[in-house]
Amino acid sequence: MMLLSRLDVWLGKTLFHPPIILACQIMRQTQYAVHRALWFFAFCYAAYFAPEIGWAWVAFVWLGVLGAFTSAAWFPDREVRSRGWVRFLLWQCLAFNLAELFLFSRLSPGLAQNIIILFAEYAATIKTIPPRRKRERRTSAKEARV
Repeated sequence: MMLLSRLDVWLGKTLFHPPIILACQIMRQTQYAVHRALWFFAFCYAAYFAPEIGWAWVAFVWLGVLGAFTSAAWFPDREVRSRGWVRFLLWQCLAFNLAELFLFSRLSPGLAQNIIILFAEYAATIKTIPPRRKRERRTSAKEARV
């Protein structure tokens, strides 16, 4: 189990944290707001494909959409804790979707949804967002004169 937790930390820090931190810096949002926004987006994505599965799934997904929207709108910066077992289940689902893609050449909507939710869960593991580095100023026309 220790190997899996180390792998989880390594995957988070190398694959997921850099784009999440960049997105947070560009949008000037906290990692928790990004976490909630991605969960909302994942539920909306699931709602698009829900009618193919059945009415019970549609009801569940729309309740999830409402809950994620409420959470993202009312409490965007409230701290969120991501659980390792949730990420482990998401990695397993992603592996099954990739196997389905390669073995049967069938692209499942769950593949993109798992990636979105993995980004959301890894966003919640970031402790602080560092300030954005400022680029060096370009030389202005006044400074370019000799």
